[in-house]
Amino acid sequence: MKFGQKLKKVRESMKLSQDDLASSLNTTQKTISNWESDKGLPTLTQFACIEEILQVDILSWFEEIGVVFKQAASKRENSDLTNHNVHKLIEQYEKRIVEKDICIDEQKEIIKALIEKLNLRN
Repeated sequence: MKFGQKLKKVRESMKLSQDDLASSLNTTQKTISNWESDKGLPTLTQFACIEEILQVDILSWFEEIGVVFKQAASKRENSDLTNHNVHKLIEQYEKRIVEKDICIDEQKEIIKALIEKLNLRN
């Protein structure tokens, strides 16, 4: 089960609407909808807040796709991501960067159209 499906399932089991969760996370209902349809992912800070609000262990959700986080065994070691599926995490970040670029381009087009519309009125 993908992240979005799990998020939706837990949210609904707690009888929370997308608006309720969005409000708790200081974001929009559309953002929650995008997460639940796997069109984006929360930030690390938002992950932590989701865990607290929904009382879930989100890190365990990533184990199904092979991304495992482990606790350091001693003070010398840092917590690290196992290497066998780091490429999946990198792919997710690269996808988010492409999505960001698309959003920026769309916003530029909207701004351009608004400026043209304003110029036509004057």
